[in-house]
Amino acid sequence: MNLGLLLTYFQTSPTIALLRAQHAPYVISFLHEQFKRSGSVVVPHSELHASCAAWLDDLQESHANAPRDRPDHYLTAWCAGDSRWLVRRFAADQDEPMYELSPYAEQALSFLDEALEQSLGFVATESRLQLVIDTLQDLVVGASADPAVHLARLRDEKERIEQQIALIQEAGVVSPYHPTRIRERFATAVSLLRQLQGDFRSVEERFRQIAHEVQRRQSGSQESRGEILGDALDAEDTLKREDQGVSFFEFLRFIHSPAQQERVRDIIRQLAQIEGLAEQSDGLEAVGRMVPSLLVEAEKVTQTTRRLSTTLRRLLDVQSFRERRRIAELLQEIRSLMAESAENPPRGPIGLEFDNTINIECPLARSFWSEPTQFEDVNLLEQAADDSRRLELFRELARLHRIDWRRLRSRVAELVAERGEVTLAALLAAYPPESGVIDILGYLQIAADDGHAISHEAVETFMLPASQGGRPRCVSIPLVTFVTKGPS
Repeated sequence: MNLGLLLTYFQTSPTIALLRAQHAPYVISFLHEQFKRSGSVVVPHSELHASCAAWLDDLQESHANAPRDRPDHYLTAWCAGDSRWLVRRFAADQDEPMYELSPYAEQALSFLDEALEQSLGFVATESRLQLVIDTLQDLVVGASADPAVHLARLRDEKERIEQQIALIQEAGVVSPYHPTRIRERFATAVSLLRQLQGDFRSVEERFRQIAHEVQRRQSGSQESRGEILGDALDAEDTLKREDQGVSFFEFLRFIHSPAQQERVRDIIRQLAQIEGLAEQSDGLEAVGRMVPSLLVEAEKVTQTTRRLSTTLRRLLDVQSFRERRRIAELLQEIRSLMAESAENPPRGPIGLEFDNTINIECPLARSFWSEPTQFEDVNLLEQAADDSRRLELFRELARLHRIDWRRLRSRVAELVAERGEVTLAALLAAYPPESGVIDILGYLQIAADDGHAISHEAVETFMLPASQGGRPRCVSIPLVTFVTKGPS
């Protein structure tokens, strides 16, 4: 850390700006509640806006110095300018913006998580020291190319494990962890998990920067496509070869393995049964969401890489420049026609006809494999057939009436021609339904298919006559008016 670097960082970093903000405790508490405690990676605008409004209302009653502006103001301010604590994007399958924490907000939340744990007096000193020693020892062995070093490590592990097995078999006694050690190790694992979830933002942001740079250079410079493509591929390759990229892609292979997912889920189920962790509800909740949360985070990064691949494919398209120029010409022509017809708008239908090219799907753009849904096996041979029930069902099927659409339409046409318009209740009064409710459903379907007036606010009632062995029934139906249809 040199002074110049620190001065620049403190002046420009959105992370420092968040920690120094006037309402920093309130803002950080809200972001933590919406994204971390709830386990949400992305939140829709409508949901986050409603939560922000409720949060502001609660603060007005309990805190005199709390924020007092509108939710829209804060959501906009947190995404723009020097803040950039939230990232707002439009997804292709969503009709509203989606929000997610920025890498800067992740850094601030991670820093405060660790600082608050230390200030509350709980520091997993022994657990972290053991983790450091184990990691360094593994590094020493793993970095060595000498087979003797690896064999010595494996023999030591084998001897230690055999001693533990012999002790348990002979004495039948085990030495479980002390409750303090259980809490320490669990706190260390939860802390690492939260840091891991925040690290995804940096990888995703790096891929996004490469894609933006390609688009900027493609649209605003005179460079050849080969130069832009070469630089983009070099940047992507460099990212994959960097420590951050190598670690991330190894993580992808791990988390998308069904065997590893099941192993992690089994560990989580066993954690919930440990008495020493009964009071660690927040940590258990975070660990319980670990697999789905990490899968969502990984999928977001891979979506960004797919967008980069799409950008590069467009760059490779020989016709892309001509197509963009043709689109610009068509848009200009549309604007000219709109200006000419402003005072005399066309009376007929308005539309565009265009030819669509064949879409070629790239195998690398597919999403990751997901484990198929497991269904319960049912032995059908154990089910004994009920002949009497089957005969009863066949009789009910035989009693069903077929809808005579031609007869129903002719009755509608006849009464409409005679009266100009007729309601469904009047139609049923003139032609009592022969098949009961089935005829009424047929008339409703005809009204919907042929574009007649249907009002769901108004309701009519009609008495169905008693069927054989039954009794009259009162049916409530929407107000349907059959009208004369003009020539098509």
